[in-house]
Amino acid sequence: MDRRLLGNILLILLLVLIGSGILMYFLPFKKYIASLHTFFALLFMLAMVFHIINNKLPLKNYIFGKRLSKFKKLQSPLIIIAGIILTLGVYFELPILNKLYAFGNQIRNEQLGKKEVNFDYQIIDLKKPEGDKLVSVELKKGSAFQYPLFAIWIEDIHGNYIQTLYISRVISSSTFDFGKKKDGQWEPATIRRPEALPYWSHKRGVKAEDGLYMPLGNSNDIDVVSGATPTGNFIINSSINISKGNYKILVELNQSYDWNEYYTKDKFPEDKIYSGSGQVGQPSLIYSTEISSNDFDVNTYKLMKLIGHGHYSGKDGELYKDLSQVTSAKQIADRIIIHLK
Repeated sequence: MDRRLLGNILLILLLVLIGSGILMYFLPFKKYIASLHTFFALLFMLAMVFHIINNKLPLKNYIFGKRLSKFKKLQSPLIIIAGIILTLGVYFELPILNKLYAFGNQIRNEQLGKKEVNFDYQIIDLKKPEGDKLVSVELKKGSAFQYPLFAIWIEDIHGNYIQTLYISRVISSSTFDFGKKKDGQWEPATIRRPEALPYWSHKRGVKAEDGLYMPLGNSNDIDVVSGATPTGNFIINSSINISKGNYKILVELNQSYDWNEYYTKDKFPEDKIYSGSGQVGQPSLIYSTEISSNDFDVNTYKLMKLIGHGHYSGKDGELYKDLSQVTSAKQIADRIIIHLK
């Protein structure tokens, strides 16, 4: 092909690609712009094939020429290495390179009235899963999230407890890192918190030596699934050891010191647990979702629903469905999603 003609074609194609690329970067997605960019990119690739054929000898000399200085001989491999590094950096979203994309994405979203928010998740993989059916629990924190205590468990469709999937470590042992002060320093100590997760503890149905249903250390059934309380958004990967059937997965969470207009510090002065610990507030919240036999064969996502709350001081394991007096506690979790895989 005539080199002058080919050069003009390449120049025109390049100008179209530059123009459409700029439009795609700064404007929301438009099909006709994306189609234009794609079509002319293919034409540019085809024209480059003819350009390489027409100039194979000069190009070969640029890369492997015998008369090139040592520095010029290194140009090609250095450019290739730089190209590979940039490609991998963009592909794996290297923060420095990703900022360029994020800047343009922000401009496009603003034109559409959208706001993009990134959420970092803490991933918790249990070391000793007991079953062959993997289950993940994702909690995206809400505006009232302040490191709540929580339990995740599974029960049959009739409400009979089967297995705990995860439990906050301080609840599984009743040992709190900031348990008591000694010589002005906080030390770990055993503190009984029956009001923390009463629905889960009564469902589990194991009484400790002091008559409370909250664990008191050395509980073989839950020690392997206990862990630290996450400080933000989290995904817990666990497993369940059950046959196919219909079940319920539940989450109970509770946050200390979250009083409101109804659940005030002195709301129940005769209740020794509520008025004595100084750590209570709004009662625990219970979320639930059902899974069926069909969910065992495919990747399944379930959005958990808030179904009620526990007793404000943990006196019983009843599910209280009236949530009218619960306010900010409803914003502890923005969403909770179950993933079976």
